[in-house]
Amino acid sequence: MKRICSLLLAALLLAGLLPISALADEGAMTISDEGVAFIAGFEGYRQYAYEDGGKWYIGYGTSCEADEFPDGVTEEEAEQLLRDHLVDMEAMLNSFLLRYEVELTQYQYDALVSLTYNIGTTWINPSYRLCQYLMGNLPDSTRDDVVNYIGTWCHVGRDVVHGLALRRLQEAYLFLDGDYENAGAEEYTYVHFDVEADEIEHSTVFYRINETYDLLPTPTRPGKYFQGWYTAEGVQLTGDDIAVAPVTVSAKWGSSPVEDTGVFSTPWDNPYSDLQEGEWYYSYVKNLTRAGMVDGYPDGSFRPAQTITAGEALKLILLTAGYTEQEMIDEHWASGYLDLALEEGYLSAEDVPDLDAPISRRLIAQLSALALELPESDTDSPFTDTDDPYVMALYDAAIVTGSYDDAGNLVYLPEEGIIRSELCALVWRMVQYVPPVEEPEEEEPEEPAEPDPTPEELGYILYGNQKVEILEGVEVCQYDASLFRKEGSIMYYDDDSVDTSIGIDVSNYQGDVDWEAVAADGIEFVFLRVGFRGYTEGTLNMDHRFLQNVEGAAEAGLKVGVYFFSTATSEEEAIQEAEFVLDAIEGYDIDYPVVFDWEANSSSYRNYGLDTQTLTDAAIAFCERVKEEGYTPMIYFNLPTGYLRYDLSQLTDYDFWFAQYPSSDAMYPTMYYNYQVWQYTDSGSVDGIDGRVDMNIAWKRW
Repeated sequence: MKRICSLLLAALLLAGLLPISALADEGAMTISDEGVAFIAGFEGYRQYAYEDGGKWYIGYGTSCEADEFPDGVTEEEAEQLLRDHLVDMEAMLNSFLLRYEVELTQYQYDALVSLTYNIGTTWINPSYRLCQYLMGNLPDSTRDDVVNYIGTWCHVGRDVVHGLALRRLQEAYLFLDGDYENAGAEEYTYVHFDVEADEIEHSTVFYRINETYDLLPTPTRPGKYFQGWYTAEGVQLTGDDIAVAPVTVSAKWGSSPVEDTGVFSTPWDNPYSDLQEGEWYYSYVKNLTRAGMVDGYPDGSFRPAQTITAGEALKLILLTAGYTEQEMIDEHWASGYLDLALEEGYLSAEDVPDLDAPISRRLIAQLSALALELPESDTDSPFTDTDDPYVMALYDAAIVTGSYDDAGNLVYLPEEGIIRSELCALVWRMVQYVPPVEEPEEEEPEEPAEPDPTPEELGYILYGNQKVEILEGVEVCQYDASLFRKEGSIMYYDDDSVDTSIGIDVSNYQGDVDWEAVAADGIEFVFLRVGFRGYTEGTLNMDHRFLQNVEGAAEAGLKVGVYFFSTATSEEEAIQEAEFVLDAIEGYDIDYPVVFDWEANSSSYRNYGLDTQTLTDAAIAFCERVKEEGYTPMIYFNLPTGYLRYDLSQLTDYDFWFAQYPSSDAMYPTMYYNYQVWQYTDSGSVDGIDGRVDMNIAWKRW
């Protein structure tokens, strides 16, 4: 579902939709700062590259290569990557706007850029309703209509995604009202109609909350009768129900509209002058007529004894088997059905020389058996006049039964034509046919996979394709991977002998925090960013919200630690950073560690190529200065920094704070060496904080 690439931009250029001059048009619109923040709020900041659907992204959902940013990106870099990528979105949207002379407000433009960034340019198609509306071709559109024009783009495959539905609503409210701060699900909810794409126009429809659904869509399926929409619990959804919350419903289909299914509550008004109740074929004709599958002649007759033509038989049998209406390919109305039967191999051209002539019962059996994909029969024929395999397949499926001649023999009469009443009986039984369920073959149990060799067995740590030397004297991690359990945003470690606690880390980017709500949500500790050293100029900067955060967190009863984002290139700079932190925290109760958070997330960073020994010495200098003032020092790192940059064997006097965000198939960290705190996600949700926040689990209390 993610993002457009330059190939799509090139494709639009080649197609003539995007004039090159439009890219440089000074009058072309660009997204506002509010629009960028709107998109960033949806995407959430991710420092390190992550995989989604086989592709890699970083920052605010910007596409990248798996190894393009080995040290991650800062939030500032992530925003710039987002802005750079939005240039392509703007070019494609501007091309459409200029081509069709569409004028938008800034907030409408921002909403459409957000839509494009999330789902791509699929929607920029003049045949789609949203584009038709923008082009002025749907002048009577209501607010509900516009919500659905935007809201319909909320699927992954056939499945609706609730988060995408909420995002579409927020984009719709922005488009309609200019509201960048709306929460999405205030005015509308939706119904997801779980059916095949060709059975309904739009599979997800938005309705006003606390109002009736009124008109629900009616799907169509050849040979089936729609009985209603039902939830997974078997509750029917009707137009009189009140829209309250999202719901998914499936279509219930009947084989035919017969009274004993409870579908019809009123008597059938027989339209045929020559169809009498009591005839053996009466119920077949009645049921197929009510299902809209057969009808009579203009004079009001059905003519049950009239022989069926090849064209009539082809159409009715193929539609019953599930095929759709076929268009004429020559002057005969049934030519499309004959072409379909020939293409599928059900019949040959020699079988049907004339579509207006009768067709034999043998060919009717062949066409029906092949179209239904009936299994071959191994039954001895009960008929005295045929052992045709297709006739026998229909017999085994209880679709044909034959008739008795004057001598009392069961016959099928394979070379004779079939009359309308007989074909109704055959088609009705085709509708009722249920394929047998095959018992699955027992699979041989798979041999258990051999476990991967341990670093001790290999003699080194395998990190990616690199062999990392095992360091002597560094404590090895002993956490049991099977004991990790995540519920919502909280990570648990199910070992009664271990006292763990849950915390978060916060900087200016979390905005104003309701610390009482954070504490009430079960958070026990927090690491607050004191400040940072600039990654290009190297200036020291205070986090704008540190003072209000340290006071608010302490008043709420949280245990407080602090960290400094370092780009130090020497021991001297590390000591300078330590002094900066010590000055800032003087007078505050700092219960938890003071952390040296050194990061070199891009080649543009001033500290990017720092050698291992200089970095290790800088960390020691920071930690020792902090320790001198009575605080507990700690060092923060991720896998590449811990394995490839630090010499951890020289840092065993200090506690470690380790960052790794596992993928969905491995809810545990893979660091070989021990650590006291694990930062396990940057996408947590905590009461009192708007948006995402880093989450941590600690195995130690300070």
